[in-house]
Amino acid sequence: MYEIDEPKDFLESAALLIPALTGLSVTIYDHDMAVLDQFESRYCFSPRLQRIYTAQGLQGYLANASEDFIYDILETLGSRLVLFKAGSRWVMLGPYVEEAWSDHQARLVLAQAEASEAAVSSYKAYRCRLPICKNSESVRMAYLIIEHSKGKRQRQIKEVCLDEKNMQNALTFNEAYADASVVNRRYALEDQIITAVSRGESGQVQRLFQEMAAVTSDIKFLSNDMRDQLVSAAIIRTIVRIGAKQAGLSPVLIDSVSQEYAQRMRHAVSKTEIDRLVTRMIERICAQIQAKQKAAYSLWVARAIEYMSANLSKPMTIQEISIAAGMGRHELVRRFGQETGMTVKQYLAKKRCEIAAELLCASKASVQEIAAYVGYTDNNYFSKVFKANYSMTPWDYRRSHMVAD
Repeated sequence: MYEIDEPKDFLESAALLIPALTGLSVTIYDHDMAVLDQFESRYCFSPRLQRIYTAQGLQGYLANASEDFIYDILETLGSRLVLFKAGSRWVMLGPYVEEAWSDHQARLVLAQAEASEAAVSSYKAYRCRLPICKNSESVRMAYLIIEHSKGKRQRQIKEVCLDEKNMQNALTFNEAYADASVVNRRYALEDQIITAVSRGESGQVQRLFQEMAAVTSDIKFLSNDMRDQLVSAAIIRTIVRIGAKQAGLSPVLIDSVSQEYAQRMRHAVSKTEIDRLVTRMIERICAQIQAKQKAAYSLWVARAIEYMSANLSKPMTIQEISIAAGMGRHELVRRFGQETGMTVKQYLAKKRCEIAAELLCASKASVQEIAAYVGYTDNNYFSKVFKANYSMTPWDYRRSHMVAD
């Protein structure tokens, strides 16, 4: 641990860390109206109902506010804002909401605000953009920032409930949230991504995802909170899976890759790491699709091969493999022999022995352990199959490929 000499450094660090860790926005105001203009542009859904979120409304409120308090503000449309002074600057945490979206509750809020049912859709787009945060957590963050700032340390919580529905100016809403073109563009991009994935075009997939991020950068439903980033990554995995399925990859193979990266993403510690894992997953799936496109195998034989590759260590019957391939047992056996020049049993043994040979050279595991790993519980039978493929026993193969220290 170390002491931070300048409170300004801590405040600026907090302004970066809090949004990344919680999704809660941090706005620092030092008498620069451009900051308040930007706040209004991002967070004011209705100038009449949320005057506190307009640049002029905030400026007027702060002009009369006291550094003796932490202001816990609940505005007319149900969002909250924590406002306080840290050193010479004002800090705003939020806006945020304490509960997830509810159609019933939203209609009550809009009815009390004298708005109509026509506003529900755009209000939902606005409200779902805001992070969910407990009021006690936002106040605790305020105290943490104050603790590291110059100025008055002791503060009281002042709860403020605003009711601005009776103001006389016209009831209007931020048109950005009612703009269907953003939603339509996003869905069109999703269709293009699915098509690009189905063709194995990794670079194009990456470019389209970047374009989608740009399209939704201002109006997005997910915060920078790591939990929301995992949700976003799950959506991407779903889109990629649809494209991979359209390309004819085996569902077993698709799910294997998707689950592998889902597990890695759950242990990621930053958005950058999640983005990197998403990129690798896309490259991996697209590489599989490209390899499939280059192979001369039919869809059914390719599915059979993919299923065997994903389940090499478990006992498999031809009937089970044919079900995974999506065709009858006898027809698969005929096609498999025509296209690969091997029987299903020979192909499976060949692939198992290839992995066993790699492990014999690269690991110190016993032959019995390696045999079990590739699906052979009988050591003698494994030795017989291995010798049929490599013209020597597993022990002789290991000795002949040993590298001197």
